Amino acid sequence: MSDTKPSVAEQLKAYEGQLLGLIPVDRIKAVDFSRPAAAIIERYRQLPDLTSSIADILDQFGVDSAIPTTLLAPIAPGQRMVGPAVTVKHGPARFNAGYNVANKTSPQLGAIDEVTLSQAGDVMVIDGSAVPTASNIGGIMATAVASKGFAGVVVDGCVRDIENMKRMGLPVWARGATPRTGKHRMELVEFNGKVDIAGVQILPGDLILGDSDGVVVVPLDLCEQVLERAEQVAEKEKALLGALESGASASESASIISPDKW
Repeated sequence: MSDTKPSVAEQLKAYEGQLLGLIPVDRIKAVDFSRPAAAIIERYRQLPDLTSSIADILDQFGVDSAIPTTLLAPIAPGQRMVGPAVTVKHGPARFNAGYNVANKTSPQLGAIDEVTLSQAGDVMVIDGSAVPTASNIGGIMATAVASKGFAGVVVDGCVRDIENMKRMGLPVWARGATPRTGKHRMELVEFNGKVDIAGVQILPGDLILGDSDGVVVVPLDLCEQVLERAEQVAEKEKALLGALESGASASESASIISPDKW
């Protein structure tokens, strides 16, 4: 019995009749990949302090994967996101937008096929840094993503139709917004390969966390260890806050969590 993993082409057979052929097969690097268990994801959701506490813990593992809002800002206040990454890399179209519009040769962006090949609860992570002033996702694609049940979207680049995204409650973090469409200006380079987002490497299946402080990436193989420490930290911080609010002395407070950890 062979342990060889089926090729991408073989894995795509499970989606026969569902895809529109918008992604060349050679640009799909993974279809079936590991994700954190649903129970692990739910425990992350229950953490009172999502990104900041996890960023501190990841420092202990030598992982510097926190992305501040100065680089990727939430489009609406109060957004929160926990989910495994599906990754998209965009690049510039070979010909300029005017040529593509005139000749009806718009390059393909994957669009709905990316959604079909993803799962509810995923986070769509898009590297659009090569075309920084055009939109990587707009209202129609955002509607498809929200309807699929994605946990959110992270874009190293611009988006558009953000008012529609806000209305549908889709959590999005991006470099900015733009009215300029990416439809004629960029193309899909790779789906579910390695991407670099604001200087952080992300692989499909890595856990993506987002809140008002920014975005943090938890490598898949560290998810459980990081979570266990985060839950311990949350309990201690709850005790410390309660002590401070009740007027505990400095020494009493320091006995719960050392001041150098505050």
